[in-house]
Amino acid sequence: MAATTSSSQLTLQTKTLNEVMTMNRAALFEYTCPECEIGTVETTRVLNYQTKVKGYPFVVDEAFIGICNNCSAESFAPEELKRWENLFSRRLEFQHAFLSPEEITELRTELKLSMEDFARLIGCTRQSISAWEKPKRSSAPSRMADLLMKLLRHSLREGSVNILGFLLEEAKKWGVVIEVRQRSAERSQLQVILRPRDRARSTRAAPDTAMPLAARSEAQGQFPVEMQSDDGSILGTLEYDYQSAALSLHLASDLTLGSPFDVEIETTEGTRIQGTGRQTAADRLILQEKTKNLTRKIASVRISRPDPPGS
Repeated sequence: MAATTSSSQLTLQTKTLNEVMTMNRAALFEYTCPECEIGTVETTRVLNYQTKVKGYPFVVDEAFIGICNNCSAESFAPEELKRWENLFSRRLEFQHAFLSPEEITELRTELKLSMEDFARLIGCTRQSISAWEKPKRSSAPSRMADLLMKLLRHSLREGSVNILGFLLEEAKKWGVVIEVRQRSAERSQLQVILRPRDRARSTRAAPDTAMPLAARSEAQGQFPVEMQSDDGSILGTLEYDYQSAALSLHLASDLTLGSPFDVEIETTEGTRIQGTGRQTAADRLILQEKTKNLTRKIASVRISRPDPPGS
């Protein structure tokens, strides 16, 4: 009997607590609607309420909002909005959207910096660093500070960073999928500058079946020329085929351009030649066909995809 009484008392206490919470929620509204000035704004419990917090999509499991019983206009209490922000922050912490206190401390230690110097490095205050590194911190870093620290860590450990790709992946953790038109960026990566390097001359003589436009004498000669992009990486080797009189690029790695693609060649004499090329294999681009332009006559090459229709 005693156990039954205790259980009943516990149920009663829980029920009373829920009633008090419900009453507190109800007190958030219950006033004349400021929109229609006729109806009453009543507290309404909404499950899985879709909203935005700090501009990012968020679903509140149980939201209490004010809805007019006449015009259905919605009202929001500051206390409830603050609760949503706290729920949003806790969800991000749970999903590891922010660097943890341990990760921030590890990054700062890896850089061998004091809190003060680390704060100066990323543009915040020492107090902020101290607060973010606390095991039971009350708030996470700002999104901008968190992204900056993550980029710093990635750069420190991995080297070069694709900043755009990095930011797009981070945005997904916040429930945002962003489509970015990267055509211009792709083109800049395809623009290359030829930088000749001393290599052994080819010992292969021009075949008798070579086309008339081809250079028929090795004395006229040509050297394989490495294609170096603006960032200093080697894209491939420029070669001249005597038999077909074609100028081609043998790629150091696979590059899918499709056919045709735009080509602009500048010779050592300052002449600019525009045309189209084609990709014959994953590692082979034909830049010019039936040409007398040997590799030694080429000063630079610009390769880009043509604009799609309607772009």
